[in-house]
Amino acid sequence: MRTWLNPYGKVWYRAYPDAAVPYRQLAHFLKPLAKAHPEERIVAELTAYLRKTHPRFLNLAKFAATFGSWSRPEPQARRPYTQSADDADRKAGIPIP
Repeated sequence: MRTWLNPYGKVWYRAYPDAAVPYRQLAHFLKPLAKAHPEERIVAELTAYLRKTHPRFLNLAKFAATFGSWSRPEPQARRPYTQSADDADRKAGIPIP
């Protein structure tokens, strides 16, 4: 039987094929999200959450509370600012020959 929970159950099953899908918890925490966001976005966020969270620490309440932060790209490390010797001289007021 097809329900509105099927896409989310499939995501859970792909991540944990040996575990039972917690449909009751999915329904409880995803229902408000389903009213406010498209299914594709919730699927992407849930996929990222399940990939980034150790199974021992899975918490659908936390997922719902932090919705929108899971599928963002990881921040890239900033390269330290380097200046040339000429730039340093200009800032110090030393004339460049």
